[in-house]
Amino acid sequence: MRKSYYTGIVCILLCALTLVDSRAFFGPYLLAAVYALYCLHSNHSLSIDRKSKPYRIITVASLICAVFVVLANYGIWIHPVSLDVRTPMFVRLCKATYILIIMSGSFVSVLNILIRLVYVRNVPAFGRGGYTGDKTYRFFLIPFVIMLCVYGAVWIGCYFPGLLSLDSIDQVRQIITREYSNHQPFYHTQLLGLFIRPAIALSGNINAGVAAFIFFQIIVMAATFAFVINNMTIFGFPKWACIIATVWYTIMPFHIMYSVTVWKDVLFGAFVTLMIVFFARSMNKIGRPAVNYTGFALSSLIICLIRSNGLFAYIFVFAAVILLARDEAKLLVIMLFVIIASFVLKHPVLGMYNVTQPDTVESLSIPLQQIARVIADDGKMSDEDMKFLSEFIDVSAIKDNYDPNISDPIKNMIRDYNNQEYLSSHMADFAKVYLRTVIHNPLTVVIAWVDSTCGYWNSGYSYWIWYWDIEQNDLGISRTVNSPKMLRFMDEYLWLFYNNRILQVFTSIGLHVWLVLMFFAKYTVSKCRTGIISCVTILAIVLSLLVSSPVYSEFRYMYALFCCLPVLGGMEVKNENNMQ
Repeated sequence: MRKSYYTGIVCILLCALTLVDSRAFFGPYLLAAVYALYCLHSNHSLSIDRKSKPYRIITVASLICAVFVVLANYGIWIHPVSLDVRTPMFVRLCKATYILIIMSGSFVSVLNILIRLVYVRNVPAFGRGGYTGDKTYRFFLIPFVIMLCVYGAVWIGCYFPGLLSLDSIDQVRQIITREYSNHQPFYHTQLLGLFIRPAIALSGNINAGVAAFIFFQIIVMAATFAFVINNMTIFGFPKWACIIATVWYTIMPFHIMYSVTVWKDVLFGAFVTLMIVFFARSMNKIGRPAVNYTGFALSSLIICLIRSNGLFAYIFVFAAVILLARDEAKLLVIMLFVIIASFVLKHPVLGMYNVTQPDTVESLSIPLQQIARVIADDGKMSDEDMKFLSEFIDVSAIKDNYDPNISDPIKNMIRDYNNQEYLSSHMADFAKVYLRTVIHNPLTVVIAWVDSTCGYWNSGYSYWIWYWDIEQNDLGISRTVNSPKMLRFMDEYLWLFYNNRILQVFTSIGLHVWLVLMFFAKYTVSKCRTGIISCVTILAIVLSLLVSSPVYSEFRYMYALFCCLPVLGGMEVKNENNMQ
């Protein structure tokens, strides 16, 4: 036992030292290594039956995680030394050594973290009874006012009437021209129109319309976060946890910047959070059932309509409820109704109004990236397959246009070729070409997938997080800075989260996904249905990105995780309302 203990320490330390050369953020790896060493030390005295089912499960899970870490850091081992100055045998030896170090260190780290979660039950003593009745209003009102003031001050001082990227401008243009496309979700565009059209009619100024929507969005975000904090008190979280959550929601730059940005992802994050909170309240008989069911139904319907992957993720949540909470008949009926209503509203209804659906290539981001990677790396492709691809893309230009981290260049090449109809009508043939590409180039295809998705499950990467201006446009939307001093402060504050290695931890998508996986493991062991299903909600969003993400590390696509994180880790806390 002592020998395995010291071997584990060496494996973790060697792995951490090797990952210093990773292109991902080292900070999350360092945190994981430190916590793994702590768990290894704590587990040292445990007596564990290594033939038991729980141990076998966590061993397999640890092995899978280790493989993912090895793949995410292929840059360290795939070309460890220059081939022109070293023998092939030496190169293979170096490659095997790096893989072994990363694999063993990651395996030991995850294994010991999971052992602690599974075998060391340390549910906190707090939460025996949450605040009730009139005492809870202040835990909503005070955070709401604080966040409203901070978000509103930054908005008016620095970013009035709001922040709009190219996608946002496209939505505003659709509202003005009434020529709609579901490429940017139609129902979110209509929500924008509820504010922009009346404001233009009353003032004749499009900036007033944008400002009206942003004011509404600030209120929604502040109210959602205050509602989370309010329910944390009811669930039995201690006062200090509620204070930390209030500070976190108030000062984290992504919450400030997103509250004043016209993106579908902002309200999507709010309503995912509301759905989780209303679900927890319903499961644990907190508050009025009619209010909880209504809030759950409305938030569910909205998340299915205002993001393209919302319905996909929601179906996974529905499956989890069927498996774990089939006795909650009312919730199941609501969810089934939401799924049917969402499908009807997104397809037959939009078809009646001639709303253009996203084009074919938009849903093929990952397969197209993988095929393009094989061509760019001069992989094995038959002449027949290349001829098929040449029907809808200029194959000879793929190598010059391929970007491993974003699929837009390849998709735009297909759009420019203007023959998507051929691809749409030959999807079976495309599937065969893709399958043959995978069979003949397995490592290249896997690496292409890693490069397309690693930002959502690995440590963290340098990529833009928020928008900070208004995209140049011909609609008359322009930005006004009312406080240059406040803008200078915000510029410097935002700069820190891009460049300070400690603060980068707070914007690492992968690190926060790791936290959700830890919560999921904890809830699975304790059989906490509420916690499991709440985590599945976030993990389903991650899964949707792993199969169709157009960008490898788009923070706004996972903003929902950062909205609900404070309450997500406390679903197991017990109070007199008997949390499940």
